[in-house]
Amino acid sequence: MTTAAIRRFSKENIIEEDEFDNAMSNVFHAISINRTYKSEVHIEKKDELLVDLTQLLKKYLTLQLGISKKDKLDFIKLIDKMNLQRELLELQRNELNISQIRIAGKRLGKKAQSAFSSAE
Repeated sequence: MTTAAIRRFSKENIIEEDEFDNAMSNVFHAISINRTYKSEVHIEKKDELLVDLTQLLKKYLTLQLGISKKDKLDFIKLIDKMNLQRELLELQRNELNISQIRIAGKRLGKKAQSAFSSAE
């Protein structure tokens, strides 16, 4: 590939700030916890996004030597909030599991009653 071709591809594939901002806005909405979730799959996806984004921010902090102390502190606070979001998702996951156990227990109880009543 020639230098001219590389320059042309570089110009055609410049990431515009508004494109990036739009993508990050979508990521923000994807990781935000603004209600109780009823699906463990939904909780898992949010958790996975939070883990990946937290790792990205940590990596950014390790690579940025010239970042100000204030910006580092802001990143650390954001990472802490994201870790708390993961803990909140874990609590929702546990509540969902307890609910599912109760439902299964009721079903088993009904089956056991039905088995005893048909055995008589």
